Order: sequence, then C-alpha cells, then structure tokens
Amino acid sequence: MNELIKKITAMNILIAAVLCLGGPASASEFNLSSVSADNLRGTEFKAAPVPLPRVHKAAPNELIGIGLSIRIPFKVINKAMLTEKRLSLINPAAPALERSGEMLKVVNIRLNINGIIIKPVITLKPYLEDKDKLAVKVQRVQLHASGSPTPGSIGLPAALPTPDTGPGFNTENTMADVMGIITDAIREAINESLAANHSSLSADDLIVSRYDKAAWTLHSVISTAVLKRVLPENLVGEVHLTGFRFDDSSLIVELTTGN
Repeated sequence: MNELIKKITAMNILIAAVLCLGGPASASEFNLSSVSADNLRGTEFKAAPVPLPRVHKAAPNELIGIGLSIRIPFKVINKAMLTEKRLSLINPAAPALERSGEMLKVVNIRLNINGIIIKPVITLKPYLEDKDKLAVKVQRVQLHASGSPTPGSIGLPAALPTPDTGPGFNTENTMADVMGIITDAIREAINESLAANHSSLSADDLIVSRYDKAAWTLHSVISTAVLKRVLPENLVGEVHLTGFRFDDSSLIVELTTGN
C-alpha cells in the first residue's frame, strides 16, 4: 500500500483517505482550495501497478466527486515567458501579467518579430466558452515598435513613428505574431516541465490553442484526459475544467467532476 501511495498524486491520496475511512463521504466535501501548483510539482503520472477489481459500471451518482483549485502565481508566468528566445522581460523583477479590474494586462515584455522590436501592452478578457474550453479576447492593444539596428552598426534602434501603418507592418498581423510567440512560450514551458518529470506527455496532450486573427481571440481546449491515468477507474467521475478566474497576484484554474 505504501508503494502505491508513493506513485500516485496528491489527488489520489485524498481519495485513498476517503476509502480508508469507510464512510459515505465524498472527495468533494474536502476543502481543496489550499492545493496549489507547488503541491503538484514533481509528482509522477503513473497508473497503479495493480488495477482495482471491477465490480460493475458505476452510475454517475455512485462516483466520487472532486473539486480542485490550482493557483498559478503571476511570477510563474514570468518563467514561462523566458523559455521563448524571441521574448524577453523589460524589467526581470516585474510581472509580465497583471490584473486590471475585470481584465488582465500583458505588460513588461519585449518581442523581436522579424527584426522589429515590439513592446506591447495588451488588455485581455479571458472567459470560458464551455467546459474545457477557454477563450482569451484581445480587448485593447498598444504597440511601441522600433527598428533593429543594422548588423555591425552602432547606436540605438530608430523609432518608427507610425508602426501600424508602415510598409509591411499591420496591427492585426502583428498581434497574431505576438499571440503566437506568447503561446509558444507557454507550450515550451509545459514541455520543459513534463520532461523534467520524465513524462511521456507533451504540451499538445494537455492544451491545444488556435488564434483567430479576425476576431482577435485565442481559443484553447484543455484536455483533462490525463487524469484518467492517475485516478482509479470506475471510482471518480469525469474531471473537467469548469472555472477560470484571477486575483491581484494569480490565475486560478478550477477542475471539478460532473457535467
């Protein structure tokens, strides 16, 4: 039993505790609000070495329910940004993401897009389109652009007075490039984390994103199927992304069972 507990995640341990009590309580009655990304770091996604015996296919009302909130501090987002070579932080000590009322703002970043240095301030409105589907709408954008110096020359980049109307410079296309770089940075950070934990998964197994340039909206589908590998079969209901919110310092992702 000890070997089994070593190989399952913090979520499994909670479920095991419920079973050991032998009572009718469900995992959803536990307060999981204190569970953070730090609690889950370094855990292994492995199936139990001995599968649980199958008695019958449980009805939805017979399955254990789970409510899990994962807090992702804005400081963690900074680390993700640094995985992309085309992106850097203007001030490494300051956040790249901050709350602005009911919106989020991307700030403090510098991007190199085909030799043009972009310093954007992007106001975003994130919302759930459906369970497991997160959308991020670009509400407002400010772009400061400057041309990179010619290789071998000396001096600072020359400012472009009208960056959104110059030859070959289009705000809509540039925003698509910006969002592409940001999502690439997040994908690379996820891949690095999975590799560090010796996981066979990739970022594309967990999240698939598509930016709609015309609608200025990033659509992402979050896969929670990976949880099936670590939760006992026929015991816990389907787990889905059902909530996304933020406060002054963090993003909060909510995973729950049920429809």
